[in-house]
Amino acid sequence: MKSANSENEYIALDLRISVRKDTLRLISEMAQDMGISINEVFSFLAEDSVIDLELLEGLNGIEIPNKCSFNDLKNALLKKKLC
Repeated sequence: MKSANSENEYIALDLRISVRKDTLRLISEMAQDMGISINEVFSFLAEDSVIDLELLEGLNGIEIPNKCSFNDLKNALLKKKLC
């Protein structure tokens, strides 16, 4: 994905994620159909899933910790009324 905005440069991240076998099969098929790598599919999916977050004014001032529990994340989102 190329962007006309130079501020949107891409940064490579080494991630380790877990997905179900069926999910991996579908993502692998998607990558093959599109002629791209599985990493690129995950990159597209990640960007598409957060693209609209810039439009939410309620995200101003949210601090993102290095790590947190599921309950901490859930409580933080509930305080901001995002879920």
